[in-house]
Amino acid sequence: MLRDLLPLALRDRYDAARSDRRVINGVQVWFRNERADIDNALLEARLTEALALIGRCMPHNLRRLRSDVSAIWVKRWPNRGVFFHDTRLMVVDTTFVVNPTFTLAQVAATILHEGVHARVTAMRVNRRHTSIADEERLCRRAEIAFGRLAPGGAPVVARAMEILGMSDADVAPGIDLAVADARLRALRRKEGGSGTAS
Repeated sequence: MLRDLLPLALRDRYDAARSDRRVINGVQVWFRNERADIDNALLEARLTEALALIGRCMPHNLRRLRSDVSAIWVKRWPNRGVFFHDTRLMVVDTTFVVNPTFTLAQVAATILHEGVHARVTAMRVNRRHTSIADEERLCRRAEIAFGRLAPGGAPVVARAMEILGMSDADVAPGIDLAVADARLRALRRKEGGSGTAS
């Protein structure tokens, strides 16, 4: 498969070109659903509802999100979400978005959390002079504020409060993209695929 022959750095470009693109609530959203058991309509509906919930509970955050991120990319990822400062892309995991054990508030809180990272990037904060743990705590405080306003937000508040009490290393674990790629390949194999995306 062509994708497998590409260096890790080029795989995102390959996948991006094959993503379905929409504008939802003024936010550019890309969908790359690799799972036959995940309904595309449900995936889009849940993400749309999550953005609408942010718009109802914390409209200023949704307004900022529209300019602070280049796109929200909904695709398979080994955790709930991540924001890439260099491209301003937010990635949210497909299986997390549609998982019925997570409330809509939890999905929205992940988008909000990564949106705070996007806001810090948009403000051009020099990360050499700031603590990533402090930035993570800022994200968690935003989650708490949101969770207190959103229906079904109690799990958001509980998780964020728990994480706020952790050490700097535990609050802000680093992301190694090679490790993330290996985890993603393992997940794909476990889910019945070849470990690669088509």
